[in-house]
Order: sequence, then structure tokens, then C-alpha cells
Amino acid sequence: MNNNHEIAKKIREIRLERNLSQDRFGKKIGKSGKTVSAYENGKCTPSFSVLDSISQVYDVTFLHLKKSKEEQLRDKIQSVREIIKDLETTLLSNRTE
Repeated sequence: MNNNHEIAKKIREIRLERNLSQDRFGKKIGKSGKTVSAYENGKCTPSFSVLDSISQVYDVTFLHLKKSKEEQLRDKIQSVREIIKDLETTLLSNRTE
């Protein structure tokens, strides 16, 4: 399944979970019902700014659609490494005080 199909499916799921028509869903993100229909049917792909608007308005994320699971895991590992480094730095600076 390609990303465009996954994005179309996700948009439709978000809309249906909230029991909204395509028009009402679209108004909240500044798009027409016809545009939402085109997104859901895969006739056009929403821009990143549209995906960001959907994410903000409907409190959802499309991050997993942009990155593979391996990339997501690498990002999480890097975040944990940075947190550990910050903790070590804080602990060392507290010992020297």
C-alpha cells in the first residue's frame, strides 16, 4: 500500500470517526468538501501544510505515514540518547557544585 492510499484512508477515518460530512470536515481546515473528497479518493494528495492543519484541528498525527518503522525507531533511540546525555551532564554538574 503506498503512502497516498494510506493518507487518503486516514483522512476518511478521521472524518468518519467524528461523524462529519466532507463539507464540515473541509471547512475546519479551510478546504471545500470536493477537495476533501479528492483527498479521500486519492485523486489528489494533500500538501504538508494541509496535513498539518488536519493534525492541529483534529489532534491526530501523520508522522507514521512519512517515516518507516525503522526510521521511527532510530529517531526514538536518538531522543533517548539525548535525554541520557542531558541527565548525565546535569548529574555531573551537581556533583561539582
